[in-house]
Order: sequence, then structure tokens, then C-alpha cells
Amino acid sequence: MRLTLLRLLSGTATVLAIAAVAYVVRGAVDVGASDGPTLPVSTPVGAAGTFTLRSAGDNVVPKGAALIATAKGSTIRVYERPVTVKRAKRARSGKAAGGAKRAGKASAGTKLLKQRVFNKQRIPLTFLVVSRRKGWLRVELPTRPNQSRGWIRRTAVTLSFTTMRIVVRRGAHRIRLYDGKRVVMTRKIAVGEAISPTPAGRYFVTDIIRAKRPEGFYGPYALGLSAHSNVYTSFAGGNGQVGIHGTNDPSALGTDVSRGCVRVRNDVIAELAKLVPIGTPVTIRA
Repeated sequence: MRLTLLRLLSGTATVLAIAAVAYVVRGAVDVGASDGPTLPVSTPVGAAGTFTLRSAGDNVVPKGAALIATAKGSTIRVYERPVTVKRAKRARSGKAAGGAKRAGKASAGTKLLKQRVFNKQRIPLTFLVVSRRKGWLRVELPTRPNQSRGWIRRTAVTLSFTTMRIVVRRGAHRIRLYDGKRVVMTRKIAVGEAISPTPAGRYFVTDIIRAKRPEGFYGPYALGLSAHSNVYTSFAGGNGQVGIHGTNDPSALGTDVSRGCVRVRNDVIAELAKLVPIGTPVTIRA
């Protein structure tokens, strides 16, 4: 899906609040001849149920729901493992155990993720929570390599949850949306061709984009995923991010034709954009 920042969201875009946690970015879609695995930055469409965890375990996430963490600030530090307060401060300052300043990276075993910015609008950093420990969350990351995980501080994020989840079956050319155990829809799709297959694995929705020209090559919406192409480390100015989007050629559905993204009918992507929040789990199977 060749959705680059300059081509997809060219010109002036506006950000509209549609709920306390929901926003929309409007932009122009490139109508190139082929799609590739790249999405631009955007802000979320669709709302997620929200609640506050007072301490680990004192609130119960509904059975089958996914726990979503959204960074409170413009940056968040990701750790290989939970650390003590003293070690965390040392990691942030970049000092070694003896007090000397480390050369190079701030701290071995940690990395700093930053919010992306589009038209002066900061894009929230979102993660899918895998497990919890007192004061810490183990999360799936929206970065390469695919299915990366790390630990973040509970106090650095707000939590929400969703009972929605998406399953993509490449061989069957089908996408299925679940609400808990209930099947909401099953629809035909197109996936990556043999030389640039849609990467299998467990991912989550990171961006939901509404296009200014819904009749264009990519349809009215695109859902960016935490998945990245295993073939393209960069594509059309982007970083090879994979997504789910509409199409102006529904005759291609049921085939292996894309550069790695998942194509669906325009009415299907419009429905998905309304139903799934940022952070929704997406499983891609063979």
C-alpha cells in the first residue's frame, strides 16, 4: 500500500474531534498503479472503552478483551525488562553504574520511542498489552522487527480495552472481524503477491486514515498495522508499514496481487474504520 506522508496526505489536512479519544485526519490519496507496504502518520478514528486501573489486578478486563496502552507524553522509554526506580533514572540520564556518562546510546537495553507529528498534531503512541506486573506492562511494539515486545511503566500510559479483533487468512483470502467470540463479518480480500507476501503474525492497528478522495486507489479508509514488510525496508518514502485498505478494483479480491497490504471492498473498510479502535489485535495467518 503506497501511502506516503506527502502523497496520501498532501496539502492541508484537518484534525476533527469526534469523541473524547477519537480524531480524524483528512488528506489526499495517491492514485498510483500499485500498492505497497507504507502508511503515513495519522490520528485515530473510532472510540475505545476506557477505564482506570488503580493498581495491578484491582480491575478486571472483560473476558476476551484486549488491553491497550496509550502514552501520556510525546515520548516513552521501552525497557528489555522491568527495572528499579534507581536503574530507571540511570537509564534516562545515560549514566553507568559508577556515575560516568555513557557514550553512544542513553542506556543499553532501553530505547526511546517518540510520537510522530503531522501538521503540528502529535500522533499518540499506542501499544497492545501482553501482560502486567506491579508498576509495569509488557507490550507489543509498533516498530521493527515485527512482533517486537518490551516493558513500559504503567504510570506512563492510559489504558483502554476493546473486544474487537481481526483475523486475516491469506490462503483463503478472507478477513474476519470478531466481537469477543461473535463473528461480526467475514469478507473476501486480496493479499501480497509471492515476491512481497503479507507478513504472518500477531499485530495491532496503529493508525486509521480517512482519505479525502474515497473513490481513489486505496478507497475511503486505511488501517495501519504494527506489521512491516519483510521484503521492503523502505517503500515510496515510507518505512514499509503494512495496512488494510479499500480498493477501486474489487475484481482483484481473492488473489495475491498487492505489495504486502490487505485489500478489501470499500464498504468493508468503511465498516472496519467505524468498529475497531486503535490498538485492535490483528492476526495474519497463512
